[in-house]
Amino acid sequence: MKTPLFSHLATVKQDVFAGVVVFLVALPLCLGVAQASGMPPLAGLLSGIIGGLLITAISPSPLSVSGPAAGMIALVVTSIATLGSISAMLVALILAGALQIAAGLFRLGRLAGLIPGTVIRGLLAGIGILLIVQQIPVAFGYVPDRPAGSEISLHFFHDITGGSVLIMAVSLVLLVLMEMPRFKQSRWSALPAPLVVVLWGIVAQFLLSTSEGWQLPLSQRVQLPDWSWDEAWPLSAPDWSALSQPSLYQIAFSLALLASLETLLSLEATSRIDPLKRAPHSDRELVAQGAGNMVSGLLGGLPLTAVIVRSSANVYAGARTRFSAIFHGLLLALSALLLGPILNTIPFASLSAILIFTGFKLASPSLFIREWRQGKTLFIPFMVTVTGIVGIGLLQGIGLGVLCQLLISVMKAEKNTLTLTQHGSIHLLRIHQNITFISKPELCRLLDSIPNESTVYIEVADGITLAPDLREAIQAFASQAEQRKLTLFLPTMMQ
Repeated sequence: MKTPLFSHLATVKQDVFAGVVVFLVALPLCLGVAQASGMPPLAGLLSGIIGGLLITAISPSPLSVSGPAAGMIALVVTSIATLGSISAMLVALILAGALQIAAGLFRLGRLAGLIPGTVIRGLLAGIGILLIVQQIPVAFGYVPDRPAGSEISLHFFHDITGGSVLIMAVSLVLLVLMEMPRFKQSRWSALPAPLVVVLWGIVAQFLLSTSEGWQLPLSQRVQLPDWSWDEAWPLSAPDWSALSQPSLYQIAFSLALLASLETLLSLEATSRIDPLKRAPHSDRELVAQGAGNMVSGLLGGLPLTAVIVRSSANVYAGARTRFSAIFHGLLLALSALLLGPILNTIPFASLSAILIFTGFKLASPSLFIREWRQGKTLFIPFMVTVTGIVGIGLLQGIGLGVLCQLLISVMKAEKNTLTLTQHGSIHLLRIHQNITFISKPELCRLLDSIPNESTVYIEVADGITLAPDLREAIQAFASQAEQRKLTLFLPTMMQ
């Protein structure tokens, strides 16, 4: 029997190992998300450090791991473009963190359950599509800081390099192979796929550096600043003058909403695979995430969420307490301080391949097929959400999806309140519950389906009030009774 001391040491050993695994998964993702968001690589590392140290210390979830998430990339890019600068976006991020804290304190975490699952899946699929579209040019060697507009296409073809294409293609092949069941059942399955891809990119970049026409310029590789403690902070600071921009507040709300949704989804998924089945606490988690986002915004970092990829890696690596996530944060801090020269050899093509593959997993064809097979009442809101997010924007897409699902649910519910039964030439139309104008098309369809020379009874349950539009439809049907040779018996309220 183990003594408490040896039991504690065994737990620490498991947590240290899990922390190393999560660090190896998180490092390339932090750099990749920062690059894709138009932020400095150091901002990605800083965000991972804040997620690993600060949020973990406050969070009630011992196995959840927070950091910059791929699902936030499209919104961050849009936010920077709308507000005009990274500094203005940081102010929106600080406000978003404050909104998350307020939501947690007022116990609003449970409201996330009101968003239909079809809309959430549409949200993730839309984010996946945007991620793929955004990262394909970067994977081919496009320099991210080119001007927007028609010049992009010209610069895109100018920036393509054989080295980037080769690194990206092999990276995608590696990611696909490592996702196959045969690999997952092998002894190499513990290797994090993002780490393998990054290592391949470093080796390939070194080998190609001596080949004419295949070298990667500095603009196509990670560039961490050579910074020391006696110098000014190398990241952007919040520009508080942005508070005068009305669009700032909508963006802050969008950041808070998406970060909270991603966090709560990750929290729920992590609790399901927790060996100890510890229950999640959504409101306290929102407070922790809000605090992390406020600090990240103040220091020039990225939006933070609980991330299911890192959290699941943490659980499957054997983590037992929050020390594993804290240890991963410490390793990220050490890498930022000590591994700068190595990290600066990572090509963007490798990081883009990781994000393209992530986007494909979020918006895989199998997801669309699965939604279609569940029926039109679920597929239509799903597609409305995807189309809205890709074509208009995040909040608009979610709003359209929720509205579409609500209308379909109401129409389906009201459809069930009307029944038409037939016994020979006798037809009985029953109205079981209060119905609104939404049911008028269905009522007219049922009435029109009754053949001529029939006997028709229209029966309304006690206490039911007919909307004016429905009364008009029944009266219009009654006016045709003589012409169609119908024997019609109307409800008492209409006689």
